[in-house]
Amino acid sequence: MTLINCDIGEQGPLHEGDCKLMDFIHIANLACDGHAGDRESVSAFRALAIERGVRVAAHLSYPDKPNFGRATMKLPEAELLAALEAQLKLLPGVALVKFHGALYNDACRDAALAGLLAGWVKRSGVTGLLAPADSELASAAYKLDVTVLREAFIDRRYAWDGAAGHLRLADRKAGGVITDLAEALAQAEEIVKRGRVSVSVAPAAPDWHEIKADTVCIHSDSPIALELAGALRGALDQAEKAAAAAGVRGNIRLVKPGFCGTAGLPAYGRQHIGVSPGGAMDCFSLRRGNLMLGNPEGSPALEILGPPEIEILMPGRFVLTGANLEAFLHRGGGAPAGVVHSRACEAEAGDRLTFGGKRYGLHTYFCFRGREGGGPAPVEALPYSAVSGWADPRGRIRVLPGPEYHCLERPELFFITQWRTTYKMDKMGIRLTGEPGLTCSMGNMISGAVADGTIQLTPECPIILLRHRQTTGGYPRIFNVISADMDLLGQYAPNQAVHFLQVTLEQAREFARQKEEALAKLRRP
Repeated sequence: MTLINCDIGEQGPLHEGDCKLMDFIHIANLACDGHAGDRESVSAFRALAIERGVRVAAHLSYPDKPNFGRATMKLPEAELLAALEAQLKLLPGVALVKFHGALYNDACRDAALAGLLAGWVKRSGVTGLLAPADSELASAAYKLDVTVLREAFIDRRYAWDGAAGHLRLADRKAGGVITDLAEALAQAEEIVKRGRVSVSVAPAAPDWHEIKADTVCIHSDSPIALELAGALRGALDQAEKAAAAAGVRGNIRLVKPGFCGTAGLPAYGRQHIGVSPGGAMDCFSLRRGNLMLGNPEGSPALEILGPPEIEILMPGRFVLTGANLEAFLHRGGGAPAGVVHSRACEAEAGDRLTFGGKRYGLHTYFCFRGREGGGPAPVEALPYSAVSGWADPRGRIRVLPGPEYHCLERPELFFITQWRTTYKMDKMGIRLTGEPGLTCSMGNMISGAVADGTIQLTPECPIILLRHRQTTGGYPRIFNVISADMDLLGQYAPNQAVHFLQVTLEQAREFARQKEEALAKLRRP
């Protein structure tokens, strides 16, 4: 859930407006006598925060009350850190820090200042700070293993800094403050739901840029602060309720475990530290099932390899996608009813779902949405054939040449060999078997990065790497499965024939676009 943070204590101890804001926010940034505030206001608001279950952060700034901390000060490092230390002492044991005004903006742009502040935060025993996701301050904190709550602003306009290549706050004096409630709420919705913000001054022609936020800030001195906080908190609470109803966590119980587990979408971005993306083996089927129900497409689903028995704990609806398993819904003492694959089915608390034989495929996805989450009605039954036009009509897996492709002595053999999957397969990869003859002129090689779908040529046979793969490998990377076809591999069972087709990069991009278009048809406006 996205958290609301607010700068509190800048208008005196237990200021009426600040007290009312504490009913709606998750984090109170308490001014600690740098730009505003004093010992009395810090003590009073900390007590109020404890009473209302609000987290507190130390709001630290240049020691500059006359300018409200909004003017850059060229202080010696020791003097700056001493001033910050004195401010921090007003909140002993605090776990979060947010820098204010000019210090915040300077640290976001200046790598040296960011490193200085992040190091001081680490030494001070503070475990987290608030900072923009793409800032120098966030980068310096990550390097020191300080937790960063990525922050965005909903009552301030953004501009694009082309030289630095990232967003910055528009100047307050040049119309950078949002005082219209509808505009602020619209910006909040774009940030929270879609991860983007417009830097255009023309609403009819938005210029979108990506922004990542764990928390959004409301300035307490804004004329719309209280109304904005109340409306946003209501929307976030409703979204959290809907999110809890979307997916299987807490909504089902496995009466018989079978062989299954909760799956979501891959999490990319950590391969440089050895963490594979993971995620569902057939993300297309998971996304498709969730979209058919009106869920966020990455909502957790049950990925089924060996059939379990499922008890539904709350009223709602579900859909089965991916591999086609015979399924039966049991309600009370009545006869079980057959469940149609790829069709949303209504369920009541206490219903049970059992499974029979598998008609085709390997991984089945059980997607669920509780009625309490609201949302649109499910779409009608949608067979796989209606959304699979991006796949090769002859069922081939399409590939691009890999980094060591040039070392293959007869690459054409890869496409005429009768390959089959083997029982040596799991979520990390698929080992193939076929007629010998595919050879590579490369001897030993230094391990290099691998990706989803990398095909490595080992001395025994080729191996196709899947989403739970390792992040580096020391065998020649002769081909790579195109991104559009990765989900198809998730439905290959052992001892199944597999054929390949080489395509161009332009074709691969077109197939990926077609695949996304098929899913887009399922999205609600």
